[in-house]
Amino acid sequence: MERSVLKMDAKAAMREAVISPYGVTVIYGIILIILSVIQSFLDIWERILDKANGYIDPAQLIAFIGSSIVFFIISFVITTIIEFGYSSFCLKVSNRDATMSYMDLFSSFRYLLKAIGLSVVTGILVLLWSLLFIIPGIIAAYRYSQAVFVMVEDPRKGIMQCIQESKDMMVGHKFEFFVLQLSFLLWELMGIFTCGLGYIYVYPYMNVTKANYYNAVKPKTAFYGEYTMYE
Repeated sequence: MERSVLKMDAKAAMREAVISPYGVTVIYGIILIILSVIQSFLDIWERILDKANGYIDPAQLIAFIGSSIVFFIISFVITTIIEFGYSSFCLKVSNRDATMSYMDLFSSFRYLLKAIGLSVVTGILVLLWSLLFIIPGIIAAYRYSQAVFVMVEDPRKGIMQCIQESKDMMVGHKFEFFVLQLSFLLWELMGIFTCGLGYIYVYPYMNVTKANYYNAVKPKTAFYGEYTMYE
């Protein structure tokens, strides 16, 4: 498959989308920024307490650690919801699905435990492969790279089924997908040099292109349907 075709189609799909991919991306980014600001505040507060009394008060230390753990869990859950939701939205944009909406960003809430499980399992698998050496870890990351799209397209599928289907469809395609991602390097640099504002365009462009790639590599069988999303 040609990268230029996938990219051109992504641009066309974004123009034709009934819901602005840029608006959804702004909401997505704002949520992540809020979580990041809160985490930064907690980190600063930890350093202040450390300098103030060296955590002499055990009750204060336990309370702070407890609040940090609680926020980490909440942050992880919210991040998982919107990351899977954003992938779902981008797949709908790619498919020209007229049912897309801003609420797609939170659509994974209905299969939240599966989404969390998939994130955790793939993270562990990549980590274990990385222990052998960095290269096997990178290869593993590409091997499981389509698992999220598999799940958001059909949440009825189990965690291991999504992982296995991603493994199957990426056989012989991992380097190809790496090159596709690499082709966005200049776009990502533009996003950085514009203090993040460029990502309002770049991020949906990248992810709709990745959704196009998923549609291109997945098996075209009756089991997968005619590029329709699970309702």
